[in-house]
Amino acid sequence: MIELWHSKHSTCSQKVRLVLEEKGLAWTGHHLNLRRFDHLLPAFLALNPAAMVPVLKDAGQVIVESRIINEYLEDAYPDVPLAPRDPFARVRMRLWTRYSDEVLTHAIKLPSFAKNIAPELARMDPAEVAAMVEKIPNPAVRARWQRAATAGINDQELALSIAQLADMAARMDAALAEGPWLAGETLSLADIDVVPYVQRLVRVELFHLVAARPRVADWYARISARPAYRKAMPAAGSEGT
Repeated sequence: MIELWHSKHSTCSQKVRLVLEEKGLAWTGHHLNLRRFDHLLPAFLALNPAAMVPVLKDAGQVIVESRIINEYLEDAYPDVPLAPRDPFARVRMRLWTRYSDEVLTHAIKLPSFAKNIAPELARMDPAEVAAMVEKIPNPAVRARWQRAATAGINDQELALSIAQLADMAARMDAALAEGPWLAGETLSLADIDVVPYVQRLVRVELFHLVAARPRVADWYARISARPAYRKAMPAAGSEGT
């Protein structure tokens, strides 16, 4: 039985849910409300001491990190392939999943925190928030939550993140000039790993970065119309709810 510990609006959780739905796999979900610090509960820390979603368990084995989880699902359940057969297209796919992991995951954090997390934390008891934030294991993540709860995210930091997201749209536009999907002729993990960040642009009022590029806008329209997308993703713009 496949089990997934995830959060509805976590972009990394969305990647894994998309793969599970595209492959038509049965899975049991355990939802964590990150704004209520469910990821710091002892039961979840026992699964992932890093206190990060998603976490997947299959055949008794626990797997962490969304890119690794999706690669595992592709290897373990190949009947609905989400990797191109052509080896060069696979290289393109892996470059996109790495880029998603190393750049986009971080680029989207500050706009998301400024728009969604900081207002939520402001409605909570400051002492309670401070006590919970102090328990976050990763120093960089802990610092980001502390800033969201106190001084906030400054304009210079946001500008750097927005520049990285604009570069994402430009890179996508160039890739889509060569084929209908980011790695070529077929939907792949490249598209799945990137689309949560494109969807998040709606909520953080940056969707104009995509809307201004017809090829990218068309790509988003096609992927967001897929049945798996509708099952796996929250409604665009609902991240603040």
